[in-house]
Amino acid sequence: MTRILLLDIDGVLVRPLGYRAALRACLATIAGWMGFANFQVEEEVISHLEAQGISSEFDMLPLLVGALMDAALSKMPPLELAADLEQAAHQIAAHHPSPPNRLQVPAFPLQEGCFPAESAYRNGIYPNIPQALRRSLLLHTREVYRSATTRLFQQFVLGSQRFGEVYGLPAQVQTPSYLQAYDQPLLDSLSRQRFEKAWRRGEFQAAAMTARPSLPPRGVAPPAEPYPPEAESALELIGLPDLPLIGLGKIEYVARRAGQPLESLLKPAPAQALAATLVAYGQEELPAIEGVVAWISQPVQFPPFDSLPQQFELHVVEDTLGGIRSARAAAEMLQQYGYRVSVCAWGLTDGNPLKRATLTRQGVRCCDTWRQLLDQMGL
Repeated sequence: MTRILLLDIDGVLVRPLGYRAALRACLATIAGWMGFANFQVEEEVISHLEAQGISSEFDMLPLLVGALMDAALSKMPPLELAADLEQAAHQIAAHHPSPPNRLQVPAFPLQEGCFPAESAYRNGIYPNIPQALRRSLLLHTREVYRSATTRLFQQFVLGSQRFGEVYGLPAQVQTPSYLQAYDQPLLDSLSRQRFEKAWRRGEFQAAAMTARPSLPPRGVAPPAEPYPPEAESALELIGLPDLPLIGLGKIEYVARRAGQPLESLLKPAPAQALAATLVAYGQEELPAIEGVVAWISQPVQFPPFDSLPQQFELHVVEDTLGGIRSARAAAEMLQQYGYRVSVCAWGLTDGNPLKRATLTRQGVRCCDTWRQLLDQMGL
């Protein structure tokens, strides 16, 4: 039977130490603006966010900054703060606040069709932060030109020089690229050879699907908007640069031109897994994404899936639940149109017990290493 594999990048193909280091560097920088020198967040706090389904640093960072600001402001008289993050942080520092002993992000329900940071905003967390600052902190977290945390994060991710070249903005910090300095392959060399041999022999079809920034779909004219190739860089790092890919930039390009909200198309929504399934099976990126986005926004009798086999196994390999939910939802949609699709959900935990527990509770088969995973898959 045909097997199609959908693979996350961060935590599956790559150990994303660059993103995690950039997250910590950003938080330390903002804490420094607030007067908290050498501030660090415990890894347990970050793992807890992942267990709640918050896996993107674009959401983690504003949530952690919000927790830090809210805790500091809770011990101070009400302040009139600027909506600009850096300016507000310096205003707080002028009052010599005490840093919290431990950061705590309040629990809140994730809402379908919006990013976690926006869900937090809608649920009213961080009541001690003035409304205008809350809005600028928690909304538009995928837009460098509107989100102060994302703008700072991308400086550490890309490096100051590359950031200026990509976005045309001055850098606030002088830093090398944390992706280049810290990222490591999680798909080790021997496992990559084993995976690649089976893939190129046609034992399965495969694609990566990720929330990492990426280039727009192949073949389009270079857009005016910046599209940093962070997903493509990860595939180059592991030695699979031609692995089909559905990344943030590819979906954003189509969503922007179709007038559709990006957050309704990325995993855990089914659209990203549907598009990844199509490109894994050989369809070109642009028509695959355009067809899925058009059909999701206005379903018609004949969905854009006719290139797929009528029966296949859909394997998804993740370290968090977002992509698994996306693949399961995509399979349900295909089944409604007569496709016989069975989903096999795999968790790659890299020895993390919290990830294993979270995934196992959702019926995901977990492995610590790629070697174990390939053995279990029979590859």
